Amino acid sequence: MKTLAKPARLAIVLLLLVLVPALMFTVYELTSLSTTEQLLDEIYTRQLDAILFSVNQHAWDVVNSWANTVAQNVEGRPDSVLPLLGAQASAISALFFADSLGRILHLSRTAGNSEMLPADSVDLAGTLSRQSGHFQRLARYVKSGYRKLEPIGAEDFRRNHQDVIVAFALADQQEISAAGFVIRADAFIRIVIAPKLLDVAGNEFVLGVLSKGNREPVVNTSPVTAAELKQQRALWLFPDHSLGIRLKGTTVADIVRERTTQNTVLIIILNLVVITGAWLLYRTVRHEMELVRLKSDFVSNVSHELRTPLALIRMFAETLEMGRLRSEEKKTEYYGTIVKESERLTRLVNNILDFSRMEAGKKQYTFGQTDINTVVGSVLNTYSYHLQNHGIEPLVRLADGLPVITADSEAVTEAVINLIDNAIKYSKEEKFLRIETKMVASGIAVEVEDHGAGIAPEHQKKIFDTFYRVSEGLVHNTKGSGLGLSLVKHIMDAHGGKVELDSTIGKGSTFRLVFPNKHLRKKT
Repeated sequence: MKTLAKPARLAIVLLLLVLVPALMFTVYELTSLSTTEQLLDEIYTRQLDAILFSVNQHAWDVVNSWANTVAQNVEGRPDSVLPLLGAQASAISALFFADSLGRILHLSRTAGNSEMLPADSVDLAGTLSRQSGHFQRLARYVKSGYRKLEPIGAEDFRRNHQDVIVAFALADQQEISAAGFVIRADAFIRIVIAPKLLDVAGNEFVLGVLSKGNREPVVNTSPVTAAELKQQRALWLFPDHSLGIRLKGTTVADIVRERTTQNTVLIIILNLVVITGAWLLYRTVRHEMELVRLKSDFVSNVSHELRTPLALIRMFAETLEMGRLRSEEKKTEYYGTIVKESERLTRLVNNILDFSRMEAGKKQYTFGQTDINTVVGSVLNTYSYHLQNHGIEPLVRLADGLPVITADSEAVTEAVINLIDNAIKYSKEEKFLRIETKMVASGIAVEVEDHGAGIAPEHQKKIFDTFYRVSEGLVHNTKGSGLGLSLVKHIMDAHGGKVELDSTIGKGSTFRLVFPNKHLRKKT
């Protein structure tokens, strides 16, 4: 059965351990948040309703106190009772006494009230007579020990007037069995309700009294439109009016919406941090796993690289020792092979030692004036036999008049040798090697070109990583330690330079060592 790769298993483990719990926590928090905000909204709404209720109750209490005063003084005429109702009674247009059928027995207008005209008295009498059923019901309430105030004839009387009739029954009376007030809505709102609104509004709320069909409040505690007073309740005494309230500055809905937005943003940020952390952890662990694999491959490759030249050296040395070779030419060939494999072994050991020093931070460079043409010429001279054995006739182009550079000549030699060695190893049938030195815009460059296997674009940045080796094609099949290009990059970094690469699969590669202008010196 096919098993998942380690990175895939690691991703699944992180998904189960980190992302799934984070997702579940997010869903839980969002659900709880929605419930909490709904509860908060409901609590705010109820608090505002309680405030509106207290205003309504206050208005009702004022009228009820008037009714108590009238009930206690019903033996007198309305004219003598009105002055007893207090200053707020100026909102009353008229006080009337009536019998059990609603017929007016006594009617008195308040002093200075010019709005109650004789014609209005006729309308009032007609309205009351048509509401005899209300008076009989109010009388039954009184007999049960409960006196109820009741707006009556609302539609009938208000068709021509803004005033409201509030009637109530009287107990233990012979002829006069009911009484009532004709209350001017605008005056009552201004005299009784407006002060109460200011009292409860304080610095926290905006309250107003709204009239049907009007966009502006009749009265309000702060500038506000009717549309802005979204929480409204009916004004009990005046069916055409309502009370409205909102928080000053910010509405309850705004507060709830703002809290919801803030909490949602915090949850999203928290999730992003968790996801980013999981991704970084995944990358780090995957990198470490890749590094472990590369080190394992490195040990295997180095073992092979060491064993192969040692085996050849031993085989040719033993053959020479046993004297089996008669031909001097053959002996010379064997000696040459031993020398070549020894040099190969030496380069490998030097690379490992250099890598060890670089990893430990102990690699030291000795900088001095260096002629780059001299370095390249020395490398070619040393490598001529090696190149000849591989059938390579290098194309050499050394620019004349190049300035010297400040560099470690041994390190630069090592870098050039590694590039030439790679060009030889990865060349296919076409044995081609071009080595060129020249001036470029950013300094002096040394180019090493081959017509070998080439490097795919996805590997071109990674081949300079320690232990990295291309995992496919000729490059993969050719043995190597995976240290050569890493050492070259380290050397160029130490010189403040860079390594450039132009490569095409199947056509070869060109490596370019660029030493910066700041390292150039005039020849002395």
